[in-house]
Amino acid sequence: MKVNYRCINCILNYASELTPKVIANNHPSSTQIFNDYKTLIQKVLTQINPDQDLSYLSKIFFDAFFEIFPDIDYFYVDKTNANQHFMEIYDDLIDFCISSEDALNSAFKLCVMGELFSHTSENSFGELEIEINSFFRNKTLTINDIDLLRKDLEEAESLLFIHNYAGEIFFDKLFIKILKEIYPKLIVHSAVKSKPVYKCATIKDAEEIFLKEVSIPFESGSKYLGTIWAETTPTFKNIFENADIIIVKGQANYESLASVNLDKPMYFSLVTNCQVISDILGVNVGDLIFKKF
Repeated sequence: MKVNYRCINCILNYASELTPKVIANNHPSSTQIFNDYKTLIQKVLTQINPDQDLSYLSKIFFDAFFEIFPDIDYFYVDKTNANQHFMEIYDDLIDFCISSEDALNSAFKLCVMGELFSHTSENSFGELEIEINSFFRNKTLTINDIDLLRKDLEEAESLLFIHNYAGEIFFDKLFIKILKEIYPKLIVHSAVKSKPVYKCATIKDAEEIFLKEVSIPFESGSKYLGTIWAETTPTFKNIFENADIIIVKGQANYESLASVNLDKPMYFSLVTNCQVISDILGVNVGDLIFKKF
């Protein structure tokens, strides 16, 4: 996948979302933030071209961003709040899945919708439950390869789960928990970022939701949105190459890993956030996807 002119809009969206965080954390003058913001956009635009892989756009942007602005976790509070909010209803959602007609499918659906749920994390406890129930009842997957996953799980001994956002990682844990109940011999490794970037899950987030109760969390080496193969650690590559099944969460991870050639099943779980990826997958923007490659 190559950079598209429409990808420039995504970069501007990241810049617009992060700039208020910079202002809140560092209180620069309006003139300084204006000049720094303009410098950021200019620096990024001069480095991108249509021959580049789409996955490297994130690297270009965040390298330029942290050259200009302080290299801190701008979403630290947001991520911790999301993790804590969701953990309050963990037992209730486990009971919900187990008591449903198909526990695996219920946990799977919650997992795929995790990115949508993570946007409700500022709501109160009662509102959060209502929002989750509403999504669960009304949202459907445009591409749903869960039955193919069931078949692959029958003979699998190991699974690599590549996580996406904080908050969302809670629903990944829920799904892994049910997976382990049904396939108790399955060994699951959980890959998270090696550095805080945007809203992505790190080891801190894995610890906050006690992810080690159901899997083996480790840092992938990735410091950007997505998982650029060249940026990952030998440990990640080894686990990736030896896993029987790989589940990949998030559009950025899809953009960076969909072209990796494997002789094993790899499943991509994402919400399509832009027209470029929607066109590639033949779906609409905002659709829920769980697709085997």
